[in-house]
Amino acid sequence: MGEKRKKRIYERNIYYTVLKYYVGLFFRLSYGKREYHGIEKLPADGALIFAPNHTNALMDAMAVLDLDNRPKVFVARADIFRKPLFARFFFFLRIMPINRIRDGRNTLKYNDEIIKRSAEVLKNNVPFVILPEGSHRPMHSLLPLGKGIFRIALLANEEIAGERPVYIVPMGLEYGNFFRYRSSLLLQIGDPINVTQYVAFRPGIERPVIMNDLKEKLQKTMKELILYIPDDTHYHATWELCNMSCYRRIKQLKLNHNCLRDRLTANKHTVSLILKKRGEDPQTSDNILKEIALFADKRKKRRISMASVANPHPRFSLFSRIFLLIILFPYFIACTALSAPTLFVTRLICSRMEDRAFHNSVRYVTTLLLWTLTLVIFISVAFGLVKWEFALAALAVFLPAPLFFYQYYKWFRIAWSDIRWLMDRDLRRAKERFVQWIW
Repeated sequence: MGEKRKKRIYERNIYYTVLKYYVGLFFRLSYGKREYHGIEKLPADGALIFAPNHTNALMDAMAVLDLDNRPKVFVARADIFRKPLFARFFFFLRIMPINRIRDGRNTLKYNDEIIKRSAEVLKNNVPFVILPEGSHRPMHSLLPLGKGIFRIALLANEEIAGERPVYIVPMGLEYGNFFRYRSSLLLQIGDPINVTQYVAFRPGIERPVIMNDLKEKLQKTMKELILYIPDDTHYHATWELCNMSCYRRIKQLKLNHNCLRDRLTANKHTVSLILKKRGEDPQTSDNILKEIALFADKRKKRRISMASVANPHPRFSLFSRIFLLIILFPYFIACTALSAPTLFVTRLICSRMEDRAFHNSVRYVTTLLLWTLTLVIFISVAFGLVKWEFALAALAVFLPAPLFFYQYYKWFRIAWSDIRWLMDRDLRRAKERFVQWIW
């Protein structure tokens, strides 16, 4: 009897398929608004390597997984695979290890095998996802791209050998807030880079040169898909000014305020104006941007949310939120009590994590696991104690309990922020002055 063949990471698994839909549902519920643009650009005839920017830990990978129904294989840093149990778990989730320079140069030799397995994934028509920055950073900017994605693309192009073209697909992820749960998510897909065609049109060119050319092309496209703010001393002031002027900019450009892509367009326009001002009058721009940075510090110390600053009608919003807070308070208390274990564990884990970029990932995973367990217990108790009609009604009413808790808390937090903002005449005058400067 022959030895049992080892299962490939890209092969279909019924348990994974079922879990993927359930996990995907909770991911979608983790955002108040989501937009995906450019799906029609994905080539139907090629091997696809998805290349998104990396700003929000696990949520970046989940956004790409949720893009469509096709299976995908990911890579993650190799140090989390050291324990066999974790390694098997990540294999089930279709995640492969890859070593980084920070793990030690002697570990990079193991990447050759990983790159070969990546090429095998692509050869079997399964999209491969690699975050080329190599490390996450919650900023509207872009880290230097690593070489791994280009090595994989070129090796896959050799392995497939004309069966189908190999594409690197640039992606841009934009979050309304990197740290707030149930914020917004925008994913944009850029024009795919045809690696096969790129290599064919450059016969005799050495591989390092081709890799550098592909790197420059991918980096340029990724910057166009996100709000790219130069990572310098005025980064935070630039982002602050983008937020406080966004609504007026959208109105000026005749865009749709409810469209995430239009908000991005407005903010990119503001960044371009700031850079233009900095080029024309560096001294004045430097002074004003320093003032904006001080404004941001004061705002945060006074616990005023940017949502209040950016809102053109804070009084109306305040009254509507207070009305909702009063009417829905009893339901909020019930939801809080029911989801207390989930919320407590989430809070405990987040309080022990220094990197806030992981907080939304923790909220997502704990809500997925603990709220599912809570619902199982709730169903067992409710259907055992009362008639099924009442139990079913109670289940329907309290099904979104932890999500409602976060929404209600958001209303409460911003309502108090609106009050502080309306009472702070100095900051409101300063905001008007800053917005006029960039107009």
